[in-house]
Formats: sequence, structure tokens, C-alpha cells
Amino acid sequence: MPGPAGRRALAQSGSTDYTSAEMKSRAPRTGGRSIGLLVLAVIVSGILGSVVSFFVAGAFPAGPVRDFFFLSRDIGIPTFTVNLGFVVFTLGLTFSVATFTVIFIALAVYLWYKL
Repeated sequence: MPGPAGRRALAQSGSTDYTSAEMKSRAPRTGGRSIGLLVLAVIVSGILGSVVSFFVAGAFPAGPVRDFFFLSRDIGIPTFTVNLGFVVFTLGLTFSVATFTVIFIALAVYLWYKL
């Protein structure tokens, strides 16, 4: 393992020969924005997309365009119950996704990367 002078020489030569400690300390670059902010933006934009989809759907007549943009699709694992005699628990996770929800989430992720 090279000493400090050897590391400086490697850095000046453009080599990417890092020690394992240096590799572990390097965090992924996100441009100064936190991943928590991205998660918050995705959640908020998903909620806003669902709300906009719900309210704007009333302005469109019934037909294939309304079905495509405003009907939500359920994606996930349906609920199921496990009864072990002494404990009963229910598990499941379902997301209700509409086209406007996907558009708003994509816009939020794009803005997170660009701003």
C-alpha cells in the first residue's frame, strides 16, 4: 500500500487505484441533494398525481381516453390473513397507480436530477 507521497503521485497520474478504506468512504454523488429528498418528492408527487387525476376525470366524457388517463390500476400483493391459533396477522401491499401519477413521479425525479 503506497504512502501519502505515493497516493499523491497516483492521483496526479490519473490512476484510480484506491485503497479499500478510500472506496468505502466515497459516497455516491447526488449533486448535493439527499436521497431522502427524492423519496419525499416521489411520495408527494404520487399523491398530487392521484388528486389531479381524481378531479380532472370529471371533466372528460366516458370513453377510451378517460379510461387510459384516469382509471387507476392496482399493483401489488393482495391482502392475506395468516391464522396461527394464538396470533392472527394480515399482510399485503397494493399501489393504486393512474397515468397522471406516473407522469407526476417522472417529473419529480427529472426535476430532482436537473435542479
